Amino acid sequence: MVEPDGWRRRVEEFVLGEVGDPPARVLEVGCGEGELARTLARAGHSVTAIDPRAPEGPIFRSVGIEAFSDPGPFDRVVASLSLHHVGDLGGALDKIAALLREGGTLIVVEFAWERLEGATAEWALERLPAASPSGHTSWLERRRRGWAEEGFHDSRRMRSELRRRFAERRFEWVPYLYADLADGVSEADERAAIEAGTIDATGFRYVGTPLGDRVLDDHIHPSS
Repeated sequence: MVEPDGWRRRVEEFVLGEVGDPPARVLEVGCGEGELARTLARAGHSVTAIDPRAPEGPIFRSVGIEAFSDPGPFDRVVASLSLHHVGDLGGALDKIAALLREGGTLIVVEFAWERLEGATAEWALERLPAASPSGHTSWLERRRRGWAEEGFHDSRRMRSELRRRFAERRFEWVPYLYADLADGVSEADERAAIEAGTIDATGFRYVGTPLGDRVLDDHIHPSS
């Protein structure tokens, strides 16, 4: 894998830019090993990072969004590669919307596994490293064995559920695969293939603001 650190830096730059100047109160949903949460904390933000397998530390809590009990409000909620495997996606987004202050934003980094098909899958599989340094298979290799058929939400479902609860302020398709590919395959290579129409983009970035109660009701039940 050639650019995992580069991919992480791109995510950090995007999230930091959307969170804005410190101090902001930030909730990260699905923090994993906590790299992004620590970056936000170092930038001067007040961070609470949750994950059932969260690491130890004062900013971390070992809990999922479903059982999270902090009343908020938060200025920003960040969900990086976590929404696609939340069991009750609608319930999780309802809770996130309720935790945000008025004018607060949800910042999402995700991947669209359903787009990893056809020419896109072939392009990626042709560029996989022969073997990972740890000896473990990459998620792309697991995808070829049916890993993505385990009930994860696809991008259409995620965007649909987001639309029901948030006003979209930003959405963009971005390169995602390059960090897991062989030496010599860069973000620029993947972006060029996307722009040429050779492959589909499989990463996306999203920023949204919760809809007000009246707007939410009208949005879900539009008047005739």
